[in-house]
Amino acid sequence: MKIQWRRHLYIAGYGLLALSISGCAVLDFFKSKGAEPSAGSDQELLSRADAATARKKHDEGRTHLQRLINQFPESELVPTARLYLGRSYFNEKKYEEARAEYQRFLELFPQHERVDEARYYIGLSYVRQMEKTDRDQALAKKAVAEFQALTNEFRDSQYAPDARAKIAQCRRQLADKELYIGTFYFNRGSYSAAIKRFETVLKEYPGSGYDDQALYYLGESLWELEQKTAAKTTFERLISQFPDSDMALLGAKRIGVTLVQNPANRKPAPGLFSTALATVKDTFSELKDAVMDSNVWQGLAP
Repeated sequence: MKIQWRRHLYIAGYGLLALSISGCAVLDFFKSKGAEPSAGSDQELLSRADAATARKKHDEGRTHLQRLINQFPESELVPTARLYLGRSYFNEKKYEEARAEYQRFLELFPQHERVDEARYYIGLSYVRQMEKTDRDQALAKKAVAEFQALTNEFRDSQYAPDARAKIAQCRRQLADKELYIGTFYFNRGSYSAAIKRFETVLKEYPGSGYDDQALYYLGESLWELEQKTAAKTTFERLISQFPDSDMALLGAKRIGVTLVQNPANRKPAPGLFSTALATVKDTFSELKDAVMDSNVWQGLAP
């Protein structure tokens, strides 16, 4: 009787144990089905984004960054993630998306220590999309505005020197556009319209490298309109400020002045060589930018 009782007791015990194990397995099964595994900490997500971008998997990298922003909105890494998003789009040459992300950063973190970085890349994205001289130059003007805001507010920023160089580049292109339109009007005898363009070069873009040409064509336009006194004053200014320019020789000839130039300082009129030289300079500038961009997260470490 005792043996039979013990046998029933053992059977009951094994049954309870089996039910317990089975219940745990079922619970674990439903837990695994009902909840997604953790995506990691904010730092882990940033590291994953970094690794994905290093493999040029930009979409994957941005997915990790967006998860960081969404899951850890109070994290101190959110500003960095925003900058990473902007740079990711920038490196893919998706400049409009990049500007949107950098602008979002400026709106959310206006006092952040890396505001200069955001402004720099907004300006640089405009530069990368600038049209040729004979096209609309709205983006060049926007680039100048961004770079000037950067250099005015952050004089000692690591981005300030290149921002100043880009301002000069943009101003040169804007001046070139005005001169292009001015000579277009001049060659068609629309001297009044041409004068406005040449005066814009001199007033808004002094020192752009086109001052001597603007002065010469301004003087010629005034001369053609029989405004000889104003024309003579313009030619005299040309001769005084740019005595070694070929434009000065032409201006001096117009008003009957003998001009002796220093051959060592002579500045030839723009032609094939000067155009090619400007192209080479722009090419090297773009090459330098490309080298800087190759270090994907350079300067973005938190």
